[in-house]
Amino acid sequence: MATPPSHSQTVLPADNLILDKIERLDDRFLLSAHIRQRVRCPGCDQVSQCRHSAYERRLQDLPWQGCAVELRLKVRRFRCRNPTCARKIFAEALPAVAQPRARRTTRVCEIVRLIGHTAGGLPGSRILERLSVPVSDDTVLRAVKCSNNAPANGAIRALGVDDWAWRKGQSYGTILVDLDEHRVVDLLPDRSVETVNAWLEKHPAIEVISRDRCGIYAEAAQQGAADALQVADRFHLFMNLSAAMDGL
Repeated sequence: MATPPSHSQTVLPADNLILDKIERLDDRFLLSAHIRQRVRCPGCDQVSQCRHSAYERRLQDLPWQGCAVELRLKVRRFRCRNPTCARKIFAEALPAVAQPRARRTTRVCEIVRLIGHTAGGLPGSRILERLSVPVSDDTVLRAVKCSNNAPANGAIRALGVDDWAWRKGQSYGTILVDLDEHRVVDLLPDRSVETVNAWLEKHPAIEVISRDRCGIYAEAAQQGAADALQVADRFHLFMNLSAAMDGL
């Protein structure tokens, strides 16, 4: 007769995870587990049983008994034996547990997002700390931003604007950055009001523009995205503060 599953198994975020060990450390519980599932290649959807290697994935999970929980998963890599598939090696996916490259389980991310919506960044971080889910205020804000006001068509919502040098001290252009995706979206040949204004008019979904104290970008934003909120970027604020403190 098969051994009935342990009640401790219920602490795991998915049925296909098998609990191997629970350890109590000074500040948290450490749960070690492995995965039991049929593995399919993400490229061709063919089942693979040809194991390549394994690695350990560490995830923050929901607290237990008032203590933080760290989940350590043994994740396997497999070879795809389909000769027509472009993928040769792949890792088994865990869609019910966590997103790729995430450091927290999906259920923790949802809690962080909900508290961030309610309390904001720093207050939300303090509440989560009391709930034994330690995260930074930046993490809380990122969770809210990724789920809130994200245009389905890939439109830019938050834009960073700054200049960059073709030839330092002689010729400058404008760099435009999608702040939600952390990627450069365009490089403009100059830093004129007309050029930046024309670009902004083609992207009406922009809600926030982060810029330096340059009047050129302020005027261009006012003309091309009048409804967008203009904010001073943190780098230049710190630079100005540092210069002001040095002058005291």
